[in-house]
Amino acid sequence: MADSKAGTVVKGFNIANKLRANYVFPCAGFIPFPDTNGYAEYVDRPKTRTPQCSSSWVIEFSVFGTSYAAIPTFLGSLPPSRIDVIIPDQTQWPPSLWSQLDARDSVHVSGTGVNTLGISSYLRDGLQSWSDTVENFADVYRDLPFGSTILLKNLTEDVSNLDFQILPNKEVKEPEIFLSSKELRALWGYNESDMPPTIPYTKLRRLKQLSGDVILVSVSDETKAEAIMVFKSTRGNPARNYHEIKVLLALKPTETILGRPEYLVTIPSSGAVCGFLMVYYEGSNLQETLFKMRAAGTLTHSQQLCWALDLTTSLIHIQKSPVKFYSDLRLDQLVLSWKPDGSANAVLLDLEQSRNIYNWAPPEIYYLEWIAELGSPAYARTTDLPNDITAKYQSILDRYLQSRNFPVPLQGPGNRYDNAANGWYWPWLTSTPTEQDAGMVYMLGKALWCLFENIGDADIVLGRSSISDGQQRFPEFIRTPPNLQQLIIRCTAGAREWSDGHIKIYRRKGKVFPLGKTGLHGEPEGTFEETKETITRFWREEMQKAEDFVEARMRYDRKKADNRDLELLHYLQRPTLQEVLSTLKKDRGRLSF
Repeated sequence: MADSKAGTVVKGFNIANKLRANYVFPCAGFIPFPDTNGYAEYVDRPKTRTPQCSSSWVIEFSVFGTSYAAIPTFLGSLPPSRIDVIIPDQTQWPPSLWSQLDARDSVHVSGTGVNTLGISSYLRDGLQSWSDTVENFADVYRDLPFGSTILLKNLTEDVSNLDFQILPNKEVKEPEIFLSSKELRALWGYNESDMPPTIPYTKLRRLKQLSGDVILVSVSDETKAEAIMVFKSTRGNPARNYHEIKVLLALKPTETILGRPEYLVTIPSSGAVCGFLMVYYEGSNLQETLFKMRAAGTLTHSQQLCWALDLTTSLIHIQKSPVKFYSDLRLDQLVLSWKPDGSANAVLLDLEQSRNIYNWAPPEIYYLEWIAELGSPAYARTTDLPNDITAKYQSILDRYLQSRNFPVPLQGPGNRYDNAANGWYWPWLTSTPTEQDAGMVYMLGKALWCLFENIGDADIVLGRSSISDGQQRFPEFIRTPPNLQQLIIRCTAGAREWSDGHIKIYRRKGKVFPLGKTGLHGEPEGTFEETKETITRFWREEMQKAEDFVEARMRYDRKKADNRDLELLHYLQRPTLQEVLSTLKKDRGRLSF
C-alpha cells in the first residue's frame, strides 16, 4: 500500500485504541483488519496548529489516548471527584488533526508525558472555550456525582466548536453496586473495630493524579493534622477496590507490603465506599527509580540484593496468608520506603489479584487467558471473531474448567460485588498451590532480572510506553553476577524468549513493525502488509502453543503425560519461592565476608 501524497510504500501501521485488538491480543490472528479511512497508514505532516496555551485546565494522566484526567485549575481547591474527559477513538479524529495532535503517540503515552502531545493543548484549549460558555460552570462542576464524565462528542479544527456533554455518574446511586462500610463489614464478618475509619471524598483536597486510579490528596480531619496520602478508587464498578481493601485487612503487617487502609473513602450522600486512602511513599516507583539511580551511578549490588530479598519475602508472606497468591508483579508495583539510616525497603503495592500484562505474566497463565479471550463471550476482546474459532476455543476452555472442577460456562465479574474469596482472575484460581508458587517465581525471576540489570521493565510493552523503551531487553545479561543469572534462568523457565525469542511484533513509539524490521539499529522498516501478516502469523502460532499447553496439562492431571507433555509444562522445572529466598540469602552471606 502506498501513501498517495508521498508516493512511497507505507511502513508499519499507526496504532489506535480501537486497533489494540489488531495487534496486542490473540484475536488479532483471526479477525480482519478494519478500514480505518487512512488512519493506520497516515504519514506525519509538519505541525501548523498554534495552541492557545491556556493554563486554566491541566491534564495529568491519560489512558490509551481516549480518557483524560483534565482538571479545571481556575476553580481552585477541588476534591478528587474522578471526573474524567472521554474523547473519540483516534481513528475517528479528522484526518487533518492526526499529525497535529500526535494521534498515534497518544495511545501509548499515559503519564505526565502526555503534555508533550498536541492532543493535550488541544483539549485544554477546547475545555476552556467550552467551560466559559457554561452558565455557573463552577457550581455545575462541583455538584457532579463522583466518577462523572465529560464526553467530547467530536473533534474539529476550531476548538470553539467542540461539543462537550456532561454525563453524571448514575452508578453511585444504584443499590448494591456501591456498598457502605457497614455492608462490607457484614460481608467480611468483621467487627466495627476491625474496619478503618471513613472519610467523605469531599473532605479530601486533590493534589495530583499519579496513575489511572490513584490520586495524591491532602487529608485533614478533626483528630489528625493535615497529611499527604494516596487515594485509590474506581469510577465504575468498585468490586476490585473492595477486594483489595479486604486483602489489605486480611494481611498481617509487614515492612515490605502496603499496610491496611488508613481510611475508607465514602460518598457523602449515601455513605457508600468509593475507594480508600493509603500511605504515600514519596518518590517514584521502582521502575523509574532504577532508571534514575543507574543514570546517577548510585545503585549498589547490596541495595539490589536487599530489594530482591524484600520482594521474595513479601511473596512468601502473601502465599502463607489467606490471600494465597500475588498475580500482578512488575517493578512499577514497588516503591521504596526510606529509613533514617539511608537504607530502604522495597514495598509491594496493588493487591487486587487481577491480571498482569503478557510481558510479565507466566506463560501458563496467559495461555489460559488467551483461550478464554477466544472462547468466552465474557472475556472476548472483539465481536468480530469467526463462529468456528469461538466454538473451537470454547470447547477447549470448557474441558479445561471441568477438569479443574471450576464452574462452566466461565463467567466474568458481575456488576455487583460478590465477596469472592481470592478475586475473579480465573487462571490463578484454577491453579493449584504448587502452580501458584511457580507462577509467582516466574514473575519474581523477571523482577530479579530488572533489579540486577538496572532496567525498569523486562521488555517493551505493546500497549503502553515507559522510560525503558528501546533499552536492553530480557533475557540479555550484562550486569548480573553469574550465580544470579542461573537463578533467573531457572525462575523464568518457559519464557518464550528462551525458546522462540522475543515476540514478533515491535512497537516503536506510535507504530508497530515486524520484529527484525523495526527501523532501529540499521534494520529496514517492515511494510504495512508485512506487519499485518506478521501479526496474524505470530498470534496463530501462539494460540497453537496455548492449545498444546492446555492439552498437556490436562493429560498431566490425569497422570497420562508423556515426555513431550512434560517439556511443555515448564513451570514444573522452576525452583520454589523458598528455594529462591535461600539462594538470595547465600548471595548476601558472601557479601558479608
